[in-house]
Amino acid sequence: MKKLIFLLLCTISWPSIAERWFDVEVIVFKRNQSPDNVQENWPDSQPNINFSNAVSVFDSATLSARGIQLLPKSDWQLNAEYNRLANHAGFKPLLHTAWRQNDGSKNAMPKLRFTAGKNYGKEYYTDGTAKDAPLNTTTGYAGEEKQSGSMYELDGFIRVYVQHYLFIETDLVLREPGERKVLQDVNEVAAPLANQPETELDGIMTDGTQITETGDTSQFAGFQKLERTYAIEKYLKPYSFEQKRRMRSGEIHYLDHPLMGLIIQVTRAE
Repeated sequence: MKKLIFLLLCTISWPSIAERWFDVEVIVFKRNQSPDNVQENWPDSQPNINFSNAVSVFDSATLSARGIQLLPKSDWQLNAEYNRLANHAGFKPLLHTAWRQNDGSKNAMPKLRFTAGKNYGKEYYTDGTAKDAPLNTTTGYAGEEKQSGSMYELDGFIRVYVQHYLFIETDLVLREPGERKVLQDVNEVAAPLANQPETELDGIMTDGTQITETGDTSQFAGFQKLERTYAIEKYLKPYSFEQKRRMRSGEIHYLDHPLMGLIIQVTRAE
């Protein structure tokens, strides 16, 4: 009986003993350079970010209910790093924030959704096409059946959780105005016979007799080729930043990307 009571007391008190609290501070910045100058093959579209179990960093009430508290600027520790980025011509800080959370697992901790930078929603549809795009003879008006909405320069989520070790998980997208090649028109044109004169067909019969045909060659008229015409249009191009990194408490970690970067520090809260 005494052993049973002891085990029950240990079970009840274990959560309060095991729970740890961490202060998380994050800076996200972009590099002030054209994506065309980076030796990367950038796709015109990216898979949609999975925002299930995501909470907006601006929704303080929901964050508090999930055990997350935004920290005041007076508690931030990466101000020197932020100022160096802001004063450097090669970088543009997009986000700087901090919060306090517990040591929840991946399934227990919500994804913190961030939006920052310019909102391109007035200039582009949610699929990235420009709202002032001209008529396209192949696809119709670029604005037909398009959806409007917020299209922030930076969008996505960051999640910090404990799974034996500290981990950070990011799925962010950086949007930059650019251009893309689109199909404008398709026409069928007659294809000439390869390696044959246009006016006659020469051949040799199986018995060795040479023949020359100058008659109708309409039997070959069914051969066609497709001639495609392309146009260049404005497009809001997405650049994905998806990473997972194991971290150490108290250390400053840097996550790199050709067009952007993320600085994060996780410290034990007193």
